Amino acid sequence: MGSRLLRHWLTHPSRERSAAAARHEAITQLLAQGFEPLREALRGISDVERITSRIALRQVRPRELAGLRATLAALPSLRQVAPQGSSLLAQMHAALQPDADIAGALQAVAEEPGALLREGGVIANGIDADLDELRAISQNCDAFLLDLEARERGRTGIGNLRVQYNKVHGFYIEVTSSGLDKVPLDYQRRQTLKNAERFITPELKTFEDKALSAQERALAREKWLYEQLLDRLQLHLPPLAALARALSGFDALAALAERAATLGWCRPEFVPYPCNRDRGRPPSGGRIAAA
Repeated sequence: MGSRLLRHWLTHPSRERSAAAARHEAITQLLAQGFEPLREALRGISDVERITSRIALRQVRPRELAGLRATLAALPSLRQVAPQGSSLLAQMHAALQPDADIAGALQAVAEEPGALLREGGVIANGIDADLDELRAISQNCDAFLLDLEARERGRTGIGNLRVQYNKVHGFYIEVTSSGLDKVPLDYQRRQTLKNAERFITPELKTFEDKALSAQERALAREKWLYEQLLDRLQLHLPPLAALARALSGFDALAALAERAATLGWCRPEFVPYPCNRDRGRPPSGGRIAAA
C-alpha cells in the first residue's frame, strides 16, 4: 500500500504547500520518535486497500477476509507505536480504530478458510446452527446411526435391532422375525425379507433426507452466509477505506523517514517568493531551500 501511495505522490504532485509541509512535519516526528517500531509493526499488515476494493466489488476471497481480520487484531499494537506528534499523524492514527462491528462480522470466517468459496470450509463452526447440523451429518453419519440404534433398542426392547444403510433402500431399521411383536406403531414398513422386516421412522426419514444431500446443502448454506457477510461489510467500506489510507500513509512516511536518516536528507524550507530564474538564486536576503 505504501509503494502505491508513494507512486501517487510522485505522479500527482500537489499544488498546495500545506500538503508537502504536513508530510515534512510527519517525517520530522518519525525521525525524532523512531520509525523502526512502526515499520516492524507494519510488516504483518495485509493489503487493506486491495481487500476493501474487492469487498466493494463482492469479489473478495475468504483468505483475504481472514487476512483483514488478522490486521484488525494487530491494530492495537500498531496504535501503540504509531506517533501522533503532527496533525497528519494524528489524523491517520485516529483511523486505526475502525468500528468494532467489522471485526465482529469477520468472526464468521473460519480460522483457516478454504482458498475458494466453492470448496467449502469458509464459515466458522458455531456461526450458524443449520450449517453446523449439515456438517455434523456429513462428517458424523456413523455416529448418529449408532446413537439411534442404541436409543431404539432401549425404547423398544428389541435386542437385535439394527440401523443400517444401503444405496438401494437408503437408511432403515432392521428387525428379525423374533422381535416383530415389539415393533412400535411409528415404525413404517420399508421392505420385507425372508426372516426380517425393514422399517423407517419419521426421525430416520428426516435424517435420511438431510444426509443424502448434506454436503451439497452445506456448500449452498455457506455461500448464502458468505453473501450475508459481504452485505454486512458493505456498510463499513468508508472506515475500511480510511484505515487503508492511514496504513499506506504510515508505510510511505516511515519509508521516507528511513531514507532521510540513511542518506542524510534534511527538511526543505518553503519561502513565499520564487527564485530568480536568471541567476538561479532568490532575491537579496533570501536563501535557497535545502533538499
